[in-house]
Amino acid sequence: MPRIEDRLIAGAIDMHIHIAPESRLKRRQNALQLAYTAREVGLKSIVLKNREYGTVALAQLVQELVPEVLTYGSITLDNEAGGLNPGAVLAWVRMGAKVVWMPTATAANSKGKVLRSRGLDLPGEGQRVLNSKGTLLPEVKEIIQIVKDHDIVLGTGHLSPQEVFVLVEEALASGLKRVVITHVLQDQLMDVILTNDEIVRLAKMGAVIEYSYWTCQNNISKVDPGVIVESIKTVGAENCILTTDFGQIDNPPAPEGMKDFLRVLLEGGINEKEIETMVKKNPARLLNLDG
Repeated sequence: MPRIEDRLIAGAIDMHIHIAPESRLKRRQNALQLAYTAREVGLKSIVLKNREYGTVALAQLVQELVPEVLTYGSITLDNEAGGLNPGAVLAWVRMGAKVVWMPTATAANSKGKVLRSRGLDLPGEGQRVLNSKGTLLPEVKEIIQIVKDHDIVLGTGHLSPQEVFVLVEEALASGLKRVVITHVLQDQLMDVILTNDEIVRLAKMGAVIEYSYWTCQNNISKVDPGVIVESIKTVGAENCILTTDFGQIDNPPAPEGMKDFLRVLLEGGINEKEIETMVKKNPARLLNLDG
C-alpha cells in the first residue's frame, strides 16, 4: 500500500531547488538529473535556482527533454549574478523567469553569517535594498515594477526584517500579487530573521510564507520540525507554501527530500488538506498554473 506522502507528492510543486554547477559549492544534481528524479516521484513542477546565474535557458532545455515535469527558471540577484540590476532582471524575465529573488548569500544580512557558518568569502559588499534613510533604492523599485508588469513571483531572499517589510509594502502597494517571504525561520544563513509575529503580519498584508525543509536538514544547525509545524498552524496553511531548498551534496535529491518533508509534517499534526494547499494549490497559483 502506498504511503500517504507517496500519494501527496504526486502533482506537488517545489519552487526552490538549487542546481549544479556552482563555483563555490558542490550540488547534488544538475537540472536534467533533477527533472528525471522529479518525474520518478510524480512532481508536477520545479523551479531551478542558482545564486550565480539565471536558470531560464537550462529550464527551457530540460522542459523539452522531460516534458512530464513543468520546469521553470529564475534569477537570484546576488553579486555574482549581477546584483540589483533592472536591465538584467528585465532580460531574464522576458526570457521566461518565473521567480526573481532579492539577494541571498551576498545580502548584508547574510554575507557575514555565510562566511562564519559555511566558510564562503563571497565577492563584493553586502547588498542592501534600502538607502541610509530607510527607503528603497530606485533600482529596487524598478525591479519591483518589472516583476509586477510580468505578473511573476518576487522572493525576499536573505534580506533583514526591516528590508523585508519595506520591500513587501512597496511591492503590494504597486499591485504585485505574487510576493513570497523566503524560507522563514532559517537562521543558519542570516544574522536576523523574522519573528513569528512578524511572519503573521506579513501574511496578513498579503505575502505568501515559504517553509523549507533545509531549515531542518543541514550540516550547520537544525531547526526542530515542530517549530515549523507550530508556525504553519499560527500563520494558516492558506497563506503558506512548502519547498525543500535542497540541492546540497549532503542531502538527498530534492524530490525525495520533499516526500520526507511531507511525512514529517504529517507526523507533526499538519493534515492532508493543509499539505495539499501548501504544496499544490498555493504554488500553482503563484506560478499561474491554476488557470
